[in-house]
This record gives sequence, structure tokens and C-alpha cells, in this order.
Amino acid sequence: MFKGINYNVKRKLQTVIVFWKFKGGQFSVNTRIGIKTDYGYEFYLKRNCSISPTLLAIIFILLGLISLLVGIIFYFFGATLILPFSFLEVFALVVAYFYNALHANDYERLRVDSKNVYFESKFGLKYREENFLKSLARILPSDHHNLINLSQGQRNIHFGKHIHTRLRSLLEIEIKQALQS
Repeated sequence: MFKGINYNVKRKLQTVIVFWKFKGGQFSVNTRIGIKTDYGYEFYLKRNCSISPTLLAIIFILLGLISLLVGIIFYFFGATLILPFSFLEVFALVVAYFYNALHANDYERLRVDSKNVYFESKFGLKYREENFLKSLARILPSDHHNLINLSQGQRNIHFGKHIHTRLRSLLEIEIKQALQS
């Protein structure tokens, strides 16, 4: 499907996840969440950030300046308690920006090759890496926010935080197929 395209472009194209086709009066979903690579399958899920950090910073700076301008104007008209709340609002914008920046690069990656299953995830400052044997890895029912539970013995990982709930069952089917291949 993506012959002649470099690997990074392939992965970005796969993050689109859902392609809609019109068939016989009904919409059907043709999904390929994971991609087949030279070593096996890779499932790469990341947060959907619709705004760049630079643009978000510009918007937050403008909002902060407007809030401070309003606070200063009211301060000079005698309403002195408006200005501290304007500073509080600017502080909340700064906290929101850094929270967004901290989680903008969150991702989960599951790679299945001929012998092993590699899992890595980044959530904020936490980085986690696990390695399972493919022959012993199992998909089990999960009660943890409807995530996919991949386990080997007593070790469990929950996969699928960055994919829509409706697509998790399709992701689970693809992972099961990758584990059986």
C-alpha cells in the first residue's frame, strides 16, 4: 500500500488510523492500525495534538496580556482586587501550557517480531519498557478503563490509551493476529 515511501512517512500515514470508503450505500471502516515492517508488526499510538506548542504559546501569551491589561485598567479605576485575579489567571495559563508541553509527546509502541514482544511508553516524565516472549504473551480481558491487557505470567501491561475506545477492539484483534503469526 505504501511502497516507495520512507518509514517515517509510513508511520505518520498509519496514525490516521481510519479510512472511510463508501460501499453499497453503507459506510464501512477499513482499518490498519499497525504496520507490517521487516521484523514483524509495529503498533505506534500517540496523543492527538492539534496545535503546535509555538502557536499555543502565542495564544496563551495574548490571553495573558489581555487579562493583565483588563486588570490594570480596572486597577486605575479603583477596582484594586481585579489585578490579583488577573495574575492568578496568567499563572493558570502558564501551568496549563507546561502541562500540555509535558504530555505533548506521550506515546505507546508495541512491536511484535518472530520471538519477542517489545512494549515502550512515555507518559509525562515516566518512561516504561517491557519485553515479553511472543510464545508466552497473551491478551486477557481487562477491567482497567477498557484497555488491552497484554500479559505474560504475573507481568501485565495495559495498551491503547491513545486510541479511541471504539477502535480498541479492532486494535486487540490486530495484536492477536500479530501474536499468532
